[in-house]
This record gives sequence, C-alpha cells and structure tokens, in this order.
Amino acid sequence: MKTLFFGAGPLGLFYAHLLHDAGKDVTILARGTKYDLIRNRELKLIDGFSRKTTVPSLKAVDRLAKDDAYDLVVVLVRKNRIQSVIESLSASPDLRNILFMGNNVAGFQTYRSGLPDEKILFGFPGAGGGWKDPKSLEIVDRESPKKRKRMPIRIGEMDGVEKARTREIQALFESSGIPVELLADIDGWLKYHAAFVIPIGCAIYRHGCDLGALAEDQETLRLAIRACKEAGNVLRDLGYTRRQPFKFNLFYWLPESVTAKMFRGIFESRFAEVALAMHAEAARDEFERLVAEFRSLAEEAGVEMPNFDGLSSCVSLTV
Repeated sequence: MKTLFFGAGPLGLFYAHLLHDAGKDVTILARGTKYDLIRNRELKLIDGFSRKTTVPSLKAVDRLAKDDAYDLVVVLVRKNRIQSVIESLSASPDLRNILFMGNNVAGFQTYRSGLPDEKILFGFPGAGGGWKDPKSLEIVDRESPKKRKRMPIRIGEMDGVEKARTREIQALFESSGIPVELLADIDGWLKYHAAFVIPIGCAIYRHGCDLGALAEDQETLRLAIRACKEAGNVLRDLGYTRRQPFKFNLFYWLPESVTAKMFRGIFESRFAEVALAMHAEAARDEFERLVAEFRSLAEEAGVEMPNFDGLSSCVSLTV
C-alpha cells in the first residue's frame, strides 16, 4: 500500500517513521525547513520515556502533484488547517483513500463538500508529543514507561460499516507495530474525545501550561470535571448516547473528589507533560477553533455550559 503522510508535525513524522522502519512504501509531505531537515537526516525523534533518540530516514516530497497516485493518504494536521488541505487533496484525483486523523467536533460535512465520500475515513492517533527544539521532537506512545504496548489509533468509516479498505489500513498499521481499534461510530467517538480534551486543554492554558501548578489547583481540577460533564450532556441531548471512550463514563459515576484525584494523577504524569502540555503550547489556534465548534453544538442542543464557557475563556490569547 503506497502511503503518503500529509503533515510533517510530530505525529506525522512518528507514524511515517514506524511504517518506513517496517519496510512499507511511505512518503511524507513536508515544506520549508522541515523538508530540508528530513532530506538531510538532521531531524531527531526522542522517546519521551526512555530518552532513546532516533534519526528517521524518510522519503520526502514538498508538494502534491496533480497526477500523484497513492493508495492511502494519512492527514495529520491541526483542525484549523483542514480546509486548505482538502483543497490541495481535491486537485489530485488519483488518491484512493484519505484518512483524516485528528480532533473533529463539527462532523463530516466540510470534508464531504470537497472530496468524494468513497475516499474519506476518519481516525485519531494514539501517540502524542511536540517539538523539543527546531530539530528534535519528543513522542510518547504509551501511557507509562511500564507499558510496552503502544496506544492504539482509532479508525472508522463515516457510515460505520467496516470495509475491505478499513481492514487493509488496519493491517498496514498493525504490521508496523501500531495497534488499531476499529470503531462503528467514529463521529461519536471524536465528539466525546473533544468533550474530554477541550476542558483539559483549557485547564492547562489557565496555568500557562504549567502542569505542576495545575495539579495542585483543586478549583481548576473540579472546574474541568464539571466542564467535561456539561460537554457530555450536550452530546447526550444531541442523541450521542454511547459515551466513549469508556472512561468518560467515570465523570458521571464517581464523586467529584475522586475524579479530581484522577485528574491530578494525569497532570503529574510524564505522558501529560509530553502529550498534553507540549501539544497545548503549540496548538492554541486549534483549541480556539474546537471551543467555537463545541459551543455551536451547545447552541444546537439548547444546553447551558457555564463551567465550560468560563474555563474555555482561558484559550484566547487576548484574555
């Protein structure tokens, strides 16, 4: 399966490296300095737990030509860049399958208006990370250093029906050592993930991306929990009754004091330092977009979100 990774950010580079290391036919699209770093083998991948450093050897291109043909394009860019990516992809008719992996609150319409339905599917990466300096990026793909198995990527079709291409893509990743979970309701999963991650991201911004300070702030931890519940109520009232991932249900079942301890444990972890704080520092513009999209869902549902709104005001650079 000839594969192109569209987006030379931390996760695009990481997954492209894993596929290349497993002997797959993989190319990454990068521009400017990143393209030069990849071509000159000056880019470093650092394991956030072991500190092991790898210099990936990847085939890179700096543009997508009209007659380029790929069996799979994996798009890993911030949500606020999606429209320009769709325009670029639509100009190349010989792209067979396009897997968009990333945050998505608003659903599928933007993608469907620019690309044929039969080409599109959606997912979410399991790893997280960010740029440590201009030439090196740090990645975590497990929840803790004790766990050896990578966190899975999630993949699903818009209609929820597992197809031959879904299983083929699953096999591509799994044969490269990347576990895959196929989902029947990828739209619901992505929305509930956003309902969880947006309040967490906003709480991180409230403390200037200082996770240590956040872990000690009981008020903000509890505010984030209430914001998650409000966001979940919005989705429930819109008909998304299956809360996913399963851990999202814990916010409804457990006392707030217990959940606050769980949140504190998350923010004190090395995983959060790399996967959450580093991403938040670099992706404030994406979070602003996600907050706006979730507020639109709340307006559609007619649900008030005072805690969510108060916390999400921390995202704007003007506040």
